[in-house]
Amino acid sequence: LKPISIFKFLRQYPGAEEPSISSSMEQLLEYGSFVLNPWSLTFPMFVAIVIVKEAALQLTDFCVTCACQCLKPLPSRTGTRSLYKNKLDNKDAAFLAMNSLIETIFTCHLAHKLWYSPWIERSFWSLGILNGPIALLLLILLNDMLYAPAHRLLHHPSLYAYIHKHHHRSVYPFRGNIDARNEHPVEQLIAMSLWMSAVYMTAFSVGMHACCLAGHLTLMTMGASLNHAGFDLEIRFLGVDWYSTAAHEMHHRRPDKNFAQFTMFWDKLMGTYIPYIQEADEKADKAN
Repeated sequence: LKPISIFKFLRQYPGAEEPSISSSMEQLLEYGSFVLNPWSLTFPMFVAIVIVKEAALQLTDFCVTCACQCLKPLPSRTGTRSLYKNKLDNKDAAFLAMNSLIETIFTCHLAHKLWYSPWIERSFWSLGILNGPIALLLLILLNDMLYAPAHRLLHHPSLYAYIHKHHHRSVYPFRGNIDARNEHPVEQLIAMSLWMSAVYMTAFSVGMHACCLAGHLTLMTMGASLNHAGFDLEIRFLGVDWYSTAAHEMHHRRPDKNFAQFTMFWDKLMGTYIPYIQEADEKADKAN
């Protein structure tokens, strides 16, 4: 017996048509268009959003710097010894520009979900403890749960030189969001994809209110700035170290440790956590 084409088989039934290549291409192009431009923005509108986003990030850095004047600098930033501060070059500028576009597209997707997604609650009266503060806490934990092992993988010798090494040119980051976003665009795409995955995991487990997603975006922006600004800030709650800028500086000084962005809970599970060490103590340990 000769094999019968599935399309010939389907044509035996009324209304069944063989799909055309052109229609498949149209669907693919339509999906690609949505991925790059979920709001169907015109080019001038997209450029305007990029400018507004960059202005908002610079304002965030300014506010963080002003608010942190009441904080002490990290111990490495005190004393008379001058720290190496890498200068930005053309490669840095190119990566920052590409990452700015990626961030804008990602932010547009978050805004699209805030406005249209059926699994996001929007009304004031629908805000509760579960889809609000608990969802926010879970989103922070899940995002770091996904990010920490992925970050660790980027430090593997077979990958490190090609992707993540660029970010570690800064051993003592001090420019806030500029140093935070100065990474390979591939790394930026990975981080944004994992972030969106954590959003879905949270929404389908405990629910999510629009305030939770907006709050997490704000915390991520401020946290990225604080992690790369050189101020000493630690947040402890219920006996848990939820956030520490010192932990992230240790990652820049010891790239094989402290892979999470905020909480060190997952690093402690992976055995990659290291507490803050004064440089003098670190040199003594290496000497021994």
